[in-house]
Amino acid sequence: MKPTVALIGAGNVATHLANALTRASYTITGVYSRTLEHARRVAEPAGAAVTDQLSALAAADVYLFAVTDTALPALVKAMPTAARKGFFLHTAGSVPMEVLKGEAAHYGVLYPLQTFSRTRQVNFSEVPLFIEAATPADEAQLRSLAADLSPHVYGMDSTARRFLHLSAVFACNFPNHCYAIASRILQEAGIAPEVLQPLIAETARKVQDLAPIAAQTGPAVRYDRSVMDHHLSLLAHHPTEREIYRLLSQNIHTYATAASSSTNMINYDLTKIKALAFDVDGVLSSNNVILLGDGHQPHRTANIKDGYALQLAVKCGLEVAIITGGRSPEVIERYRGLGISHVFSGVSVKIDCFEEWLLSTGLRAEEVLYMGDDIPDYEVMRACGCPCCPADAAEEIKSISCYISHRCGGHGCARDVIEQVLRAQGKWMANAEAFGW
Repeated sequence: MKPTVALIGAGNVATHLANALTRASYTITGVYSRTLEHARRVAEPAGAAVTDQLSALAAADVYLFAVTDTALPALVKAMPTAARKGFFLHTAGSVPMEVLKGEAAHYGVLYPLQTFSRTRQVNFSEVPLFIEAATPADEAQLRSLAADLSPHVYGMDSTARRFLHLSAVFACNFPNHCYAIASRILQEAGIAPEVLQPLIAETARKVQDLAPIAAQTGPAVRYDRSVMDHHLSLLAHHPTEREIYRLLSQNIHTYATAASSSTNMINYDLTKIKALAFDVDGVLSSNNVILLGDGHQPHRTANIKDGYALQLAVKCGLEVAIITGGRSPEVIERYRGLGISHVFSGVSVKIDCFEEWLLSTGLRAEEVLYMGDDIPDYEVMRACGCPCCPADAAEEIKSISCYISHRCGGHGCARDVIEQVLRAQGKWMANAEAFGW
């Protein structure tokens, strides 16, 4: 026969557990709550007795504590002596099983990983249940009970369960609060919050198929400061929400940058890229130059693999430009020799040159990947669609890049991004042109 169950608590978790136990043909003998009305609300569908006195709680084989973390220790200690021969279970995510040690002959944890609201139905058979018990025999009994409620039953100790509970707060409680902030912003602007519902629904659906990092969109991924600064100005009268926005945006970009670096993939739709533009010093050349005593221009390096990729990009129909503050004739000759017609040297303000190039070619900024490494590249990288930088770029440049190459300037970082673009467009080693210069 199935063990009988008594519930201590009458909140959201207790309500759903009572319903699930009843559907699984368990007998609930009684429900305790400090408020009898709350106890009746949980007990009546199960035909159980109610009480606001632990000493009067109906006897059972299993005593299931579904109460707040702070109330749990005191309630366990207040249990009547007769009940201590039974099986004590608590449902808390962040409270160790040891809170029950010495209080009952048998004890453990039954933690349902779900958000519960009393008035909203939940399919309990889809809820993951995490269990822990004092002995193997107790665990076997607990697993049997849990399996009657859901097929998703997992053993987990108290230390791991704390991390699980922490992750659940980030996955559930914090996003829900962000929805509340979003609703208030709309209400203050005279907009109905209901317009967010399709967006919220699609956001939840996407992470069923994509990793959260891959599903992330918005200005923070690219660190689009113009958009974010505007948003921050709109929150000027809400300093707490303004700080939340700032910290979340910064953290989103940190995660996106780390993901791009670890997977060596550019976080951008590369099929949209029609043009590539590069700085020279620190990107196509290393950060070091050789200074000569004869007054000539300093000598720069050039990476052979970068050169191959650049000429292949031109052959594949991409517009390619070089924008550099340097005036070295050798640099101009090198890149024109690779078939690049747009080589701009001696450029003091790169954003002006970049915008003139866009006008002359008919390109849109979002169709351009630009790779720079230092402050003179900052404005161009803010303006282009896909800002990238080498591994040894300045921190200010890294902060606005949607991709940080695993290679340094002059050591193949241009080859890295060009290859990714050509692969995304099906042009990498796609025809005989790939096998020559």
